[in-house]
Amino acid sequence: MKRALIVCAGLMIAFGSFSAVSATEFIDEQWTPTDPQGEGLRSLYIADGATLNREPSNLRSMFFQNGQQVASYQCESLDSPKCIEATDIIATAVLPPCDAVFVSNCIESVYAIDPAGVKIEGVNPVYYPTSVKTNFAASAKNNLPHGGSATIWSIPNVVHGGNSSNYVVQVFTQSGLRKQLGEPVINQTFSIYQLTAAIIPVTQVSGSFNQQVVEDSSSLKNGATYGIGSPSRQEWRNCAIVGDGDCQLKEKFPEGYRFGLSLRIARPIKGWVHGRIFDPEVNISIASDGSQRIGVLASPVVVPVVGEWFKWDELTEPIKEYILAGRIQGGAGSNETRFLATGRYQEMVGSSGIGAINALSLWLPQLKDKASASPTVWAFSNLSDSELELADSCIRNATDLAGFVTTNATAYSAGPPVFNRETMSLDYTVIAPHYTSKGAVFKGSYDLRIKSSIARCIYGFTNAPIQATISIISSDGTAQVATEQIREKDGWISLSAKGFEYSSPTIRVNLSQEAPPAPEPTATPTTSIKPVAKKSSITCTKGKVVKKVTAVKPKCPTGFKKKVSS
Repeated sequence: MKRALIVCAGLMIAFGSFSAVSATEFIDEQWTPTDPQGEGLRSLYIADGATLNREPSNLRSMFFQNGQQVASYQCESLDSPKCIEATDIIATAVLPPCDAVFVSNCIESVYAIDPAGVKIEGVNPVYYPTSVKTNFAASAKNNLPHGGSATIWSIPNVVHGGNSSNYVVQVFTQSGLRKQLGEPVINQTFSIYQLTAAIIPVTQVSGSFNQQVVEDSSSLKNGATYGIGSPSRQEWRNCAIVGDGDCQLKEKFPEGYRFGLSLRIARPIKGWVHGRIFDPEVNISIASDGSQRIGVLASPVVVPVVGEWFKWDELTEPIKEYILAGRIQGGAGSNETRFLATGRYQEMVGSSGIGAINALSLWLPQLKDKASASPTVWAFSNLSDSELELADSCIRNATDLAGFVTTNATAYSAGPPVFNRETMSLDYTVIAPHYTSKGAVFKGSYDLRIKSSIARCIYGFTNAPIQATISIISSDGTAQVATEQIREKDGWISLSAKGFEYSSPTIRVNLSQEAPPAPEPTATPTTSIKPVAKKSSITCTKGKVVKKVTAVKPKCPTGFKKKVSS
């Protein structure tokens, strides 16, 4: 489904007016960029999952001309006329809890582990919002997940920063189906190419809120085919999910707790997973019916975000050159003036990939190497096919999930670690402000889980034990000291690095394997070669009879006498 053109929700948002909050008062999880008025104002906004939990479930058809998407329309079901007409159908589905009706493509369990190691199960999931116009029914035959609402779970006595024990759990998938033009969907099946999961502590607050709405070619202008509209009349980006008349406000995770999530997916997701979690335990298995179980237990992690605004005259020269050269990747503001000094525009980029790394590297001196906010996050997602294009073939060709990497960096490499053949290492680039929003030195974390079989495939190793080292190389080439943990267990190699410093280090993992001992030399059997004995001759007589005898040891026959030479 690579030719689908989807407009990021963050790029469709029209900013409202916001009020600034004192740096000593704000709650990091609820921080959003202010929106100053006037011309010649600039900002870079990178917040991991900035559009997470804002896209409602929806089923839509896509129409193409000359390989370009020209239109997209919502479908109530696969039998809707627009879905019959189209060649491609995309399903964005927020998954429900598992029960007697939903036995796969569902949330099996949500839980917490308290500081004493006691497991507390999440209970009483409630759909929020209770009604969403674009929800749709599942079709097991076509591997179409149920597209519903997110759920709010109670985890008893696990009280977060909002003095509540409620947690929004959203697991959403994006999947695609291709068929013949104008034919109904019969036995074709959807292929899930994106899965994202998040646990967010929340409290419900009332206000001038209205839930997000899906927009398509029937309402959008200027050639846009898909987007998410937000009709709320007050700041809503500090909410995990927005309803009608209220929203679920993000809160801080409680200290010392780990959180877990277990999913059942009808058809296995393969490739690679990346996450915003700390010290994860990952369990992935395939059931007898071919379904996949994904279990993740981890601590939430602090992920710095940036989004401050600056006047044009305050910007560094490299940023000005970047803007005037037309290199802004996208965002919010006036497109007509975004490449001009007079424009008011906030560039918005995702958290992974070279574009995010380069943008943040450019802006860190402007930001004094300091984060705007330092919220805690618990989320993970698989990588898309496009993010795996440069991955090693051992990872691209995996029939199951090949690995899992997590980091608290603001931006990081897209895809799994890159195999550096020069250093024979798995390299991963990360970048974040050196200081938190409170001015403390920000300490980095990195966790890598890779299937032993995949690591052996990449390196050409045998089944003998693998050794590993992990190093943190600063941008100036010097090595940093970090706490490291390395182990191989149950078919997985796990490596962790904690406590290193940003701004932009490279994390380098070297795997090695002792060469098998050389076999003892085998003695070559030798054959004794005896010298060939020489023969001699004698003359034997018996009366007048004379006989000559030739042999190695000649003897006269019985009755004959040896003639003595004279």
